[in-house]
Amino acid sequence: MNKTNFDLNNFVNNKKVLVFGLGVSGLSAIRFLSSQKAQIWAVNSGSVESWATQEVLQYINKSQCFSENDPLLNSVLNEIELVILSPGIPGDHPLLKDNPHFHSIPIWGELELAYRYLEITNQLKPIIGITGTNGKTTTTTFLGEMIEASGKKVFVGGNIGVPFCDYAMEVYNLKPASDFILLELSSFQLESLEHFHVDIAIILNLYQNHGERYENIEDYARSKFNITNRFTDRDVLIYPENFPLIAVWASTQEGIKFCVHTDHPTKNPMTDFDLTKFKLPGIHNLVNLNFILIAAGVLKLPKSAIQYSIDQFAGVHHRIEYVSDVSGFAKSLIAYNDAKSTNWDATITAVKAMEGLKGQLFLIIGGKKRGHGDSIIPYLDFLKERVHSFYLIGEMAQEIEAELKGIVDYKKTITLEETLKDMRSHASTEQAILLFSPGFPSFDQFKNYAHRGEHFMNLLRNP
Repeated sequence: MNKTNFDLNNFVNNKKVLVFGLGVSGLSAIRFLSSQKAQIWAVNSGSVESWATQEVLQYINKSQCFSENDPLLNSVLNEIELVILSPGIPGDHPLLKDNPHFHSIPIWGELELAYRYLEITNQLKPIIGITGTNGKTTTTTFLGEMIEASGKKVFVGGNIGVPFCDYAMEVYNLKPASDFILLELSSFQLESLEHFHVDIAIILNLYQNHGERYENIEDYARSKFNITNRFTDRDVLIYPENFPLIAVWASTQEGIKFCVHTDHPTKNPMTDFDLTKFKLPGIHNLVNLNFILIAAGVLKLPKSAIQYSIDQFAGVHHRIEYVSDVSGFAKSLIAYNDAKSTNWDATITAVKAMEGLKGQLFLIIGGKKRGHGDSIIPYLDFLKERVHSFYLIGEMAQEIEAELKGIVDYKKTITLEETLKDMRSHASTEQAILLFSPGFPSFDQFKNYAHRGEHFMNLLRNP
């Protein structure tokens, strides 16, 4: 974003910093900035009373908390020396775009803030960054467990739920440093980089996503490709073979490059390992494994640790997660929680992973409208061949219904409660598969994808 001769001799000590957005990363940034003796102002959507919790007010005086539409905010904006922008806030937000002052001061994300601290204190460790549309959390978690199995200490965070500033805070508090830093990176986080640099960059795939922020896949890709910001010829890029947009971009990058054969995963180094105990379903997980194995090779992890992780890793919560102990169904039900699915390609991947299981497939889809790429039509031929019946929930239920009417069997149940009530009412004793892979963001009915996933599993287990 904006570059300036921002004096880092005292880092942010006594500097006037505006934190815009009070999600997980914003709160982490506030805690860290407070430890560095910054003067902090906070801006968030909604009334101050709704978000200026005790946790916030222990770091910031309430008089320095503002709603984004508060006219009193204008009186302090021109004094701000640095903005920390939460990932959910676009860089062209009117508050920033319409004030000339913000064109001449740095606007960082929480990642950049943590990186700058580690950089100026000589506390940086090798950073592995993982991005892509689908599979980031599984791949990041899996690689993190593999590194730990090798006897190394690794910080695993970023978009996966643990902010990078949490690690910077640990370093500041003199806790033992990690040998590696492993970060899941979203396109939103990658928009606001300046000095931030990864030593190993992994981009898994690229599908149209976040239509509320990006009008086309090229704009979305540009954010993803910032992962090689400040790349050198010593850095490593691992990318997939069958995405032309990625391949063209990769050809222009410096560094050591590894191409993963995504259509034919057995061509990759996984053939050197025993996969008989590998627990993750679907060919997409074999592809993700290949990215991990290449990275493990670059990191020189011992084969024994790699094999142990392959045998033990059971996946991550809310990503094609098998739900045990379901209760109250007349039929024999196998249920999978894929609440992390926020786009059609993730849902298609989950449906593919069900192939080979016995029973009719019931698919729950729907959620918050994105604005671009919402239509089910491009995927309908694939889905109607594999899905016995659809349940439509959330804000998108009515739009999807209009596209499915007269073509496939469906029910518009709106909520997960009504969906499971209907499933339990079926008297058939035949085996069925219930897949919750919504394909849309969660924010119409839930706090986040984890909240909706936990809610789904609780409803399955507690009729």
